Amino acid sequence: MSDRKEKLSCQLRLMAAFKEFSGPAPEGLFTKKEFFIVRLQAIGALLDEFKREKLKELADWLAARLARGALREADLAAFKQSLSQLVSGQDYNAVNAALAGSKELLLQRLSRVQPLSAAEEEKKRPGQFRELALDKLVSAAYTRMAFEGLEKEFTVGRPEEDILEQARARAAKFCSSDTMPLGLDNTMPSNMLNSIEAAAGACFRLLARLKR
Repeated sequence: MSDRKEKLSCQLRLMAAFKEFSGPAPEGLFTKKEFFIVRLQAIGALLDEFKREKLKELADWLAARLARGALREADLAAFKQSLSQLVSGQDYNAVNAALAGSKELLLQRLSRVQPLSAAEEEKKRPGQFRELALDKLVSAAYTRMAFEGLEKEFTVGRPEEDILEQARARAAKFCSSDTMPLGLDNTMPSNMLNSIEAAAGACFRLLARLKR
């Protein structure tokens, strides 16, 4: 399978998973809460897979550029921008520090980093350090989808399943997933990836807060 087809495969599966999550829950297979959790976890796993593919693509791009000689300023800026959207601040700093070393060290350091996961970030307890950029992205989505209001409705007795159904509907509207481009020459644009990650992270956060 070509690299383009691999990217399309992951893109299609991520889009399908999000549409399934935001669509009607099938009767009898799961409870509505189970459906919410299982489908949300599937989205989280696919987001991580998508980021791993983007990291591999970035590593291949970097290796090709380094084979030609020193990185140009424009290449360096593009590399740092792409990397910052995929990994933790700690991993970003580790790779950035390796820019002053050998090509081999830089590529080795890049090969060891892991994608920053919204699902894992939202497992953290209150007061634990959170990656600032991702926390800001998720917090903005949480506010835009008015999930604080859903929390309040839950505390005054609205059934949890109703809360989660409303959360899925708002996530679908937030992402407008029907606008995703598909095709061998296209990859999911970063703004769409950010929207899905933000919505999924907000749903993970809401689920955690409803357990308190």
